[in-house]
Amino acid sequence: MINPNNDNEQDILIRLKLGHQEALSALYYLYSDKLLYYVQRTTKSTYLAEDVVHDTFMKIWQHRDQLDPLKPFKPYLFTIAKRNLLDLLKRARHETEIISEIRKFTSEEDHVTERVLAYNESNQLINEAIAQLSEQVKKTFILCRVQGMSYKQAAETLNVTESTINKHMSKALQMIRAYMNKHTGKLFSFFFICYWMFSRSQ
Repeated sequence: MINPNNDNEQDILIRLKLGHQEALSALYYLYSDKLLYYVQRTTKSTYLAEDVVHDTFMKIWQHRDQLDPLKPFKPYLFTIAKRNLLDLLKRARHETEIISEIRKFTSEEDHVTERVLAYNESNQLINEAIAQLSEQVKKTFILCRVQGMSYKQAAETLNVTESTINKHMSKALQMIRAYMNKHTGKLFSFFFICYWMFSRSQ
């Protein structure tokens, strides 16, 4: 069992590279709060920041074979987070520009009607996607995205670690996006999921 407070970071990185998930949990324990603060200064949104953080740790896990245990981990972690954040901001700006162009060719009345119909249809789809999640993943998603809890609060409520919440949220978002992409276009799916999340955080 890894103790993130006592174990040498290099030893943790070696174990991570060998595929030990508890090593990822230890790194999450050590760096997630610092990384969340760093990202949130730019996004001004806890929800977006948490998503960037968990995506960052998922990429760390997926590309663990590229880790060099002899090099400092923090700069590597923050570099990946910065890339994820920039990609998110670029994608959001690009999608906003597309929607703006579409609106130029749509009358206000038609736009309102289509928006209401699209919302009702997609709200049903996203609820169907949530219903297909496993019980623990569903509970996690509802606590974090419907009830507005932070990952830390959800972890305390479910009596699990924050890294477990992180994994559950990653799985939930991937499955919901896949379901939405299957039934709608990727462009609309991305925008609707963002809108659906933020409308519940207000």
